[in-house]
Amino acid sequence: MKSLLTAIGFVMALSAQAQTIHLVSGDDYLPYADRKAPEGGMATEIVKKAFAEVKMEAKVEWLPWARGYNETKSGTFAATFPYFKGVEREKDMLYSDAMAKLIDRVFIKAGAKKFNFSSVAGFAGSTICLPIGWTQPTMLVDSIKSGAIKVQAPKDISTCVKLLESERADFFVTEENNGKASIAASGVPAGSVVLADAPALSENGLYLIASKTNPGSKDLIAAFNKGLDEWHLLKPKRLEVSVESS
Repeated sequence: MKSLLTAIGFVMALSAQAQTIHLVSGDDYLPYADRKAPEGGMATEIVKKAFAEVKMEAKVEWLPWARGYNETKSGTFAATFPYFKGVEREKDMLYSDAMAKLIDRVFIKAGAKKFNFSSVAGFAGSTICLPIGWTQPTMLVDSIKSGAIKVQAPKDISTCVKLLESERADFFVTEENNGKASIAASGVPAGSVVLADAPALSENGLYLIASKTNPGSKDLIAAFNKGLDEWHLLKPKRLEVSVESS
């Protein structure tokens, strides 16, 4: 009888262990991901609650973005988030359904008038600040590749704010809420870096991604999508950040 109870306990322990998944995210992407933010940020909260809907516990570790991505790609972590879609990433990663829809905007130093950011041609000769691990804005990929737009690549978006304020970069691109939160957290004088009076660049989604080489990734993404749908039945309005173009 004791042996039977021990065996049952072992099976139950394995079952419980199988329900825990190890994910990774990164800091300084407010209000969506940051270990210091409430619930780890809005995207982290969504990920945890979606997995909870399908009886899976998401454990999140915090690493630099590039390292977290590479360790997910190699299979150290089951998945990472939140990420935009990108041509290079889609070669290696499976994407979930979008957990959020965001609109990319241009941020500049207040009063800067050297470049006209109302069209792609107007970016020529400028320098974009693009943190390591971030996707190049789709509309600007060709200009960056050709060298028409130069790149500064610091470790995080808060550094981009400081580079704009000191005029070592001309602009950065991110979703409006993230841009404003990053400016507020950077310590630069209020009003020194602002949203540009320019059209939105593109609409993006935030996704959970998992390595194509990991045999469990398809099932994991399917489980997350199912949980996301079930969670949205409880909270029908999916996280959307809609900002009208200037």
